Amino acid sequence: MLGESVLCPPVSPDMMSPMNLRETLFKLATEFQAERARTITNPKKPSIPPGNKLAKWIGREIPQNFENIFKDQIKDFEVHASAGDGQWVAAPWIAILHPKVSLQPNGRVSPQCGYYPVYAVDKDEKLIMFALGQGEYNIRINFPKDVDHKLVDGAINLRKKLPEFKDKFSNVSKVNLDRKATNKKSERWVKSCAFGKIYKVKKLPDEEELKNDFLEMIKLFNLAIERGGVSESAFSGVSFDQDQINSGFETKIVRHINKENEIIKTDPKLIRQLKKNSNYTCQACGLKYEKIYGDYSKKKDFIEAHHIEPKFKVKEGAETNKKMSRSAKDFAMLCANCHRMIHRMMKKEKDRVISLNEFKERISSKFKEKLKEI
Repeated sequence: MLGESVLCPPVSPDMMSPMNLRETLFKLATEFQAERARTITNPKKPSIPPGNKLAKWIGREIPQNFENIFKDQIKDFEVHASAGDGQWVAAPWIAILHPKVSLQPNGRVSPQCGYYPVYAVDKDEKLIMFALGQGEYNIRINFPKDVDHKLVDGAINLRKKLPEFKDKFSNVSKVNLDRKATNKKSERWVKSCAFGKIYKVKKLPDEEELKNDFLEMIKLFNLAIERGGVSESAFSGVSFDQDQINSGFETKIVRHINKENEIIKTDPKLIRQLKKNSNYTCQACGLKYEKIYGDYSKKKDFIEAHHIEPKFKVKEGAETNKKMSRSAKDFAMLCANCHRMIHRMMKKEKDRVISLNEFKERISSKFKEKLKEI
């Protein structure tokens, strides 16, 4: 629960000594709106005056403060804080981004992509929401007509994959950060948040609690990566990582494999057993992840399930929610590379079914021999 700490003292924008986490959040949450209102001359174009001290502090000093406080824990992350890009945002935020998860196609790390821990201040400066939020960019590209639904689904999937969140955080997707309901984008973003915590600005927790919350969120974020992120698979089945999406991973193939997810989700016990029977080794090329990547997870059980049945049957099963009778012969356990390649080949050949044996024959024998030597 929120602490009953006393109010933080105001801090000057010119303050040069590093701030702790509590001071940083308090300053951001209590000085932004006044400075924004003071400098706006055109409400339709709320430009940030060149050299504005508060805007510079937000963009430059806040990331530095976080790096000073959490030097070891976020060495692989980038901290982004923004007052706006040329124009004041409606309310400020701080996002802790991982380059693998929040990378745009142009190579920039951005809160528009992926999922990430984030602090968001409400317009009235009464609340700060600390949450695991999502960006819209990749979803908007791949599912332009279904953005809202996909964001909500992503939040649900994260909660399902991270049941540990209940020990520290709660579902914050219905919190109102815009009491006047004037910003639909803000409302949609809040709905896309998986879980988090609400802090009252006038009763911020003490420094130790805030830091513990942050470290717990980073821990859950890392688990989210390990468990497949926002993908639909709830048991390390088919998943799409951020790099594949950013590199132009074909939308039709994504949708095709998503349909496989619907089929596979009806047989979780069977799939788990088949993965175990395959010794978590690709049945096409022979790759075993542990041999290549070493200690990549505690269970070392990653492999993807490929559904061999024709596409129309997969589609029929997904749409009618039938539980068709299936057995081991209906699936192949494949590495991520082989799984994508067999779908590319099927797409090229107008969705003709390619059996596991036929696909194996297409793989270079030299490559398969090399894998055996490892």
